[in-house]
Amino acid sequence: MRSRFFNRLYLLLSSPRLTVALLIYATVLVFVATLAQREIGISAVQSEYFESFLLLADFGVAKLPLPGGAFVGIVAFFNIFLSGIRFSRFGLSGLGVSMTHMALALLILSGALQYFLRIEGSMRLFPATQSDSVVLSGGNLENKILKLPFTVRLKKFTEEKWEGSSIAKSYSSDIVFERGGKKTETVVSMNNPASYGGWTFYQMSYGRDGSSVLSAVKNPARLLPWLSVGAAFFGMVAVFLPRVFSGRGKYGK
Repeated sequence: MRSRFFNRLYLLLSSPRLTVALLIYATVLVFVATLAQREIGISAVQSEYFESFLLLADFGVAKLPLPGGAFVGIVAFFNIFLSGIRFSRFGLSGLGVSMTHMALALLILSGALQYFLRIEGSMRLFPATQSDSVVLSGGNLENKILKLPFTVRLKKFTEEKWEGSSIAKSYSSDIVFERGGKKTETVVSMNNPASYGGWTFYQMSYGRDGSSVLSAVKNPARLLPWLSVGAAFFGMVAVFLPRVFSGRGKYGK
């Protein structure tokens, strides 16, 4: 009895029909969330529609409970992962199909890991001073202080304005990372972040007092999306490569 239940669950979760249903529902969810954005704002839409397991969608005269983005993501992960196992085949092409499925599943998983493991905040630095404190933001961590295992010192802040105006064209910070007596100098600008000790620092803003405000982000799963995209690429190559050579053999030059 139990094995029959798990077998039916396996067939359901790996079904191509479920894949189509998830794609259609995800499209509807995005459409409904877009309409709600005008009423409650982008941040609230992201929290209520895409980060929740269950939501109450407002359809004017009635509110209907609908699966949220988190629920859809979990089901999509199992659907892609299990369908990759169910429809796996021998040979290079079959390996490519399975690899592509696993890569897509890893991409969804990496998004979940980034959501739960990502830590971000801000750090305000004054010229010739150093700090090891990050003011955290988001959820229950809002405004809490996190001590880093290294210090960040601001050597110089540079602001470049558009000619004939007081509007900033670009701004950057010359900073020094220091840990255990070892120093690493780098420059953080608007489009050029710097990484150190598992943290990535972005030029966020600045103060009129000469201070520089850096955004500090720690994301242990930051490499997983790159890995999944690379695996998906090689999976697609493995799928189409045999077809290219078989086509040459069949049709000639």
